[in-house]
Amino acid sequence: MPNLRAMQMVLAVVIATLGCSRHDEAGKASGVPPLPAAPAAPAPAASVPVAAPAAKPVDPNAKITGQVIVAPSMRAHVAPTDTIYIVARRIPDNPSARGSLVAVKKVPATKFPLDFELSAADMPFQNGAFEGDLQLSVRDNKSGDPIVRRKGDVFGMLPKVRVGAREVKLPLEQLQKEDESLAAGPMAGGGLPPGHP
Repeated sequence: MPNLRAMQMVLAVVIATLGCSRHDEAGKASGVPPLPAAPAAPAPAASVPVAAPAAKPVDPNAKITGQVIVAPSMRAHVAPTDTIYIVARRIPDNPSARGSLVAVKKVPATKFPLDFELSAADMPFQNGAFEGDLQLSVRDNKSGDPIVRRKGDVFGMLPKVRVGAREVKLPLEQLQKEDESLAAGPMAGGGLPPGHP
């Protein structure tokens, strides 16, 4: 057993000597492989500005142009001090409901026929593109309140107009029979009678 103990001691000395010096006096490598280098930390990512998606170019033909005209029987009900609301809506699946609002334009009732143009610039909020078939309505409003239609206001509607249409004739031809709020009542929430802006 003393030989085994002596061999263990010699082996420990050799390992300690090799582990402590990697080079001999001449500066040559000792034959012991170097410890592996620690992995380099990844370089910080360069701050690259992210380009915003390119805006879809506006189609110059994506508009509806025409004139608001007053039916002869309604001329006495329209005054130059009134306000005209021109409204475009999606065509509803249910004919007793109003389609979702697409565009609205408010103009003074100064003279008739009244030229108008509706486009994406008249969309109060984004709920799709200004395209396809739309329902157009017009209302002469004496109070200036877009939420209430007063008895005596004149209105009209075209059930289907394609975006891109030109020289559309939008008629003021029906008389509002009673005051009606767009914000309250049993017909609120999109269930107003067709033809009402």
